[in-house]
This record gives sequence, C-alpha cells and structure tokens, in this order.
Amino acid sequence: MTARTRTTTERRPTCPQCKTRFRTRSKTAKFCNTSCRTTYHNIAHRVKQITGACTSPFFYELARQAVRACTIQIYHHFDQQQLEDLYDVYASCQKMNGYGLRKDYGEDPFELSHIAPVRGKTSIGLFRADNLVIAPMALNRSHGTNHYSGGASISRADLLPRFAVSKDDSVSEVVQRVIQLIGEDVVQAVVQSRKIKPSKRQALYAWLVEHLDPANPDHTEHLKTIETGSPRILANIKRELEGKVPVDDFRVWLDYHNDTSVLVSEWERIGNSYRLELLPALERIQFLLANIGRARFSLLDIDAIDLRLIFDMLHGRPVHTVTSIIDALYAKALASPQLYRPTEALLLVVDKPLQAPLSVTESFLKDMNDSPSHVALNALYTVPVSLEHDFAPMPF
Repeated sequence: MTARTRTTTERRPTCPQCKTRFRTRSKTAKFCNTSCRTTYHNIAHRVKQITGACTSPFFYELARQAVRACTIQIYHHFDQQQLEDLYDVYASCQKMNGYGLRKDYGEDPFELSHIAPVRGKTSIGLFRADNLVIAPMALNRSHGTNHYSGGASISRADLLPRFAVSKDDSVSEVVQRVIQLIGEDVVQAVVQSRKIKPSKRQALYAWLVEHLDPANPDHTEHLKTIETGSPRILANIKRELEGKVPVDDFRVWLDYHNDTSVLVSEWERIGNSYRLELLPALERIQFLLANIGRARFSLLDIDAIDLRLIFDMLHGRPVHTVTSIIDALYAKALASPQLYRPTEALLLVVDKPLQAPLSVTESFLKDMNDSPSHVALNALYTVPVSLEHDFAPMPF
C-alpha cells in the first residue's frame, strides 16, 4: 500500500520588518526569519508603551510646562538621567500632596517651584530637577519671578522659533513634540525604568463609560459625576458596579507632610545632589533632632518667616540665611530641658558660644574640631531627615 504524500503550495509573502519577499510553504509565516520577527514585536511593544505613557499625568505636566514657557526648548539635550531625576521630583510632589487628597480636603497643595524663573526677563528657567523645589503653594506664588542664584535656564536670545509652543496647541500635540525632542529611545528607557503608565483616571473613565447604562435610573447620577470626578470617586463607582464595598478614605495610611517637613526634605535632596554647601547646616539640625527626646516635632514648629528663609535658601540664597533659625532651635531645646531632654553630647557641643562672624557651617565645624573626638564623630552622624522618623538614641 502506497503512503499518500501531502503537498503544500509555496507562498511568497512580504516580511513586515525588512520589506523583502521570501519563499515559504507555511500558511501562517509572516516574517522571513526570527530576527525580523523579534525586532518587529519589540518595536510594536515600544510604541505601545510610549503611546500609553503619553496619556500619563507626568507627560501632561511636561506639556503644560512647555506651554507655560512658550517653548519645548526647556527640554533640549535631556538625557535619561535628567528625565529620571525630573520624574522622581514630580512623583515626590504627588506623594506629598497625598495624590490629590490635600486639595480634596481644602488644603493648599505643594507645587514645583522654579529656582531660575520660567518667565524671567532675559532667560527662561528649565523644567529640570536641578531647577525645581517642592514648596508650599503660598510661598511659591508670592515668590514670583525673583531669582537669587543658581538653577538652570536658557537665554531668551537662544530660543529658536521652531521650538515655539502656543497656548492654543493641543496637549497631545505638545507631548509628541516633547518626545521627539528628547528622543524616543530616552523616553522609552525612562518609561520602563520608572514604570510610567497611562492616567488612572482615564482608564477608570473608559471602563465606566462602557459599563454605565444611560437607560438605568441608578446610573444617571454616576454619568453626571464621571466627567469631573477624581480617580478616587471613579474607583468607588466602579467598585459599586462590581458589587464591592467602596473603599474608605485612605488618607490615614499616607505619610502626612506639612510645610516644614517638605522644605527640610528638599533641603536634603538639593544638598545631596546639587549644593553640597547646604549639608553641614542640615547635619546640625539632624544632630539636634537625634539628641533630644520625643518632643522633636514641637521643636520644628517653624513660623512663616523662618519658612520663607528656608525657601529662599533653597532658591539660591547663601546657607547663612538660615543661621538664626538653627541657633534658635538649639536655644529652644536647651531652654526647656524637661521637655526636650538634651543629651550630654548636645550640651557639650553648645557649651561653647558660636563666633558670630562665621557662617553656620564654619562655626559648627569649628566647634566639632574643638570638642572631644567621640562628640565630633557622633555630631557628624547623619540620620534620616524625615520628620516622621523615630530617631534612635545616639551611641554616647
């Protein structure tokens, strides 16, 4: 008995990647080889990621800042590290705002304040991590276009017309121009490293539009709400439609930040990354916090004038701007020993009067050099600056 042979018609499809025709007997083959198939799918995946990230709040903020500056040139020569640093500052600001809960509760939010102003007379401040300070809204708004020193900017004389942006341009158009200027490879790398995803609100809105029935009386109010509702409200509507219990306010689980904690946190970030001269004065505050009792929160109840001084220092004023604040904190801690319980190390450090002509950094380091070695070593011991942290006792 003769075996029946099976013949297949030869096909000559065109490879979607290299655009060349190839011979195959497969009915489903689309690519001429494995390399072309892998490359094609990698490109498609990258396009999908970038397309999704384009609708994220971060990229919308990039577009908003470009419109505000009237140019996308504020992102010229951005590399991956700069874009990642910028995203980290933006994400920190969102976290400090409780992801919108501060505004929902009628509290002034924290904002990204420019060191070199975005609308300066002769220059435009860049939207870059080394030119931004997370600051209370009131301080930022009253600061205006003042520029003390530092930051990053571009001269108005160097602005090119082809990078100009109009306030009438659509957000999506500006986002695409920003991505092209920075470079798709850089954007793709940051989207992956920082896991930037589409707007949560947009995803919730699309789901609700699909599942809410205009003919259902119970859905009528929801359809009115979803146009302006916050992501938290939309998420609870979705849970209701799914038969789940709405999530209570999760504000209690978020780290609550006040004006002082935000500015001190920015003091640490800017000092570590861009202005090392700020660190010794910050270490002096950290040393004080590490060598008093549990009443450290009341110690850092700084008034509006002192907050302005710290704000100005972070915007380019010299570090001795905050000398009086630090000296007052030490004096306050020593004036109430029963409340603050200063350690022996703290008493030894402040036992010698500071020399007025010296800056905070110089006077503090001079005291450290004149003190016993074990005190100097522990005085420079750096502890986390977060005001929410419960400092461990110093090893004296």
